[in-house]
Formats: sequence, C-alpha cells, structure tokens
Amino acid sequence: MANNGIDKEDLSELNAIFKEMGGVDKIEDYTNNFENLADGEYIGEIEKVEAKNSKNSGKPMISITVAVEGGKKEFRHLMLAGENLEKTRSAIARTVSQLKELGVDVSSNDIAVITDNAYSLVGTKVNMEIKTNNNFRNVWLTLA
Repeated sequence: MANNGIDKEDLSELNAIFKEMGGVDKIEDYTNNFENLADGEYIGEIEKVEAKNSKNSGKPMISITVAVEGGKKEFRHLMLAGENLEKTRSAIARTVSQLKELGVDVSSNDIAVITDNAYSLVGTKVNMEIKTNNNFRNVWLTLA
C-alpha cells in the first residue's frame, strides 16, 4: 500500500467513521454544496498525488498537483478529517466524491484502499475550475 504518508492510527479512525457513515453508497448524504464566484477554467494533467498530513492542521489529506500550460501548477487538497465528527464525515464524503468523479475505484469501504487507488490518477487529463467565495479558493476537477 502507498499510504506511508498518513498516520496508521488516523487511517484506522477514518476507516471506522467512513464505515459508520455507510461507505461509498452514502457519501452524498454528507456532501455540502455551495456556489462560488468563478475565477476561471483550465485544462491540465494530474502530475502528482500524495497522501499526507496537512502542514497547517496536521490532519490527513490527499494532495493533487495539476500541471497546466506554461508550466504553472495548481493544487487540490482533499481533506480526510475535520474539527469534529460531523466535519470529518463531510470531509470524507467530499474527498470520496471527488475521487469517484475522477474515475478512482471507490468501491471499497476502506479509506486506505481508496487512498491507494487515488495514485492511479497520475497522468489523467482534467478540467479544472477555480472559484473564489469569501476569500476561500476552491479548485474542482473533472475528467477532460
């Protein structure tokens, strides 16, 4: 498995929460939808996927690096935990939804397996939409 960047205890706890949520079949119940002001749309290629703990919060996440024309890069951070149980459920749901939309196999009810499967995204062409809402930068990816 390629999850060496996320603490094993964190993965175990996330797994328990994800299973309690109902797994992949119930992620839509925990996904928050919100509207942002569009900054732009780009076409890029996923250059790197990394499972690690956030430098800011220390919480587990998946970081996706997207390369666009001109050598510029954008990062999509998919958080796997929040400040409390409700926010962690929502974070797991958003992450699994994004990975599923990008074609990652999320059929397992095991966060470690889903995280490992995310590494298959390297080399994938994506449409990237960047929106800003109340000074928060949101980056969303879809298959190109």
